[in-house]
Formats: sequence, structure tokens, C-alpha cells
Amino acid sequence: MRLNDFILRGSERVVHGRLRIETESLGGNTSASDRANNGIKPKALVVSLVIKFDAAEHLRELVRVVEAVDGNGKLVVYDILDDTAQAMGVRQVQFSDDFNVRQMPGQSAWRINFTLQEYLSVPEKIEQRAQAQESETQSADGQQVVDADSGEEQSQSQEYTGVEKVLKWADDALAPSAEESGATA
Repeated sequence: MRLNDFILRGSERVVHGRLRIETESLGGNTSASDRANNGIKPKALVVSLVIKFDAAEHLRELVRVVEAVDGNGKLVVYDILDDTAQAMGVRQVQFSDDFNVRQMPGQSAWRINFTLQEYLSVPEKIEQRAQAQESETQSADGQQVVDADSGEEQSQSQEYTGVEKVLKWADDALAPSAEESGATA
């Protein structure tokens, strides 16, 4: 396994892939099996390996990689090269959850377990694109959209040409005011 330029050293390495699909039962207390899809969560790779005591520098290097943060204080995102990651379509990961180191009974070695979580998964990218398109659609041309109720207020603050002033005056004189029309209804 390779994370950027770091090569993971150790023996008995095992990588398990995990993909969580969040669902929620819609049946309540009934026996109905309908479920609501709450989304596909980022994939995770659970890694287990053994490092011997006489190769303690490999463990120290691994701990440095796990603790690494970028200039903003966020965990480093790693490009990953691994057969299981490639098969699952995982290209970038971050360390997440626990990093466990246990001494193996009767052996001069440690068993190390950790989780790498996918960074910017495909479902996450699709969700971000949809949100960006939605916000672009809502902002449209940058023109103000006025609903029907507030259109009257806008027309009152508008300036009219000579003919429009006369027509507006005639319209106001002939049409009942809002108070009068409410009283007769």
C-alpha cells in the first residue's frame, strides 16, 4: 500500500473495504419493509498489519503520516495505491476513527489497525454539483424577482411618464381603494 510517497511496511497486511448505505424504515411499528434511502456514505478501508519490534522506525513513520496536517490544520489527504482501494474506486483517503497499536502476546511485534476514509467520494461529488447547480438556478441573472403581492408597492415607487401619470391618476380615481373594497365584501 502506498499513500502519496509513503510506502506502508509490515507483514500480514489485510485490507477490508466497507461501504455504508444509510436507510431508514418507513414501516414504523408495522411489518412493512419499505425503506427510505438516506444516501451512500464514503467508502472506508480498514487496514490491519504487523510490525516487528526490531522495525520500530516503520511504526514511528506510520504514526507521523497518521498525525500529519496541512497548512490549515486539517488532516492530510493522501492519494492511495492499493488493490482493494482500486477495486472499490477509492483514489484519495484520510485517516479516520481509531489508530490502534497492540503488542502481540508471545511475539516481539505489534498488531496495528486503522481506518482510511474516502475523501470526496463519487456520491459526495454528485451532491456538491447538484447543490451548485441549484444555487446557480436560484440566483439566475441577478435580477430581483418580485412576487405578486409586493408588485403593487414597487409600482407606487416607480416614476411615470406624462401619459402614464394621467392614466395612473384615472385608474386610482376610478378603482376602489383596498379599504373600500374590503368593506364592501
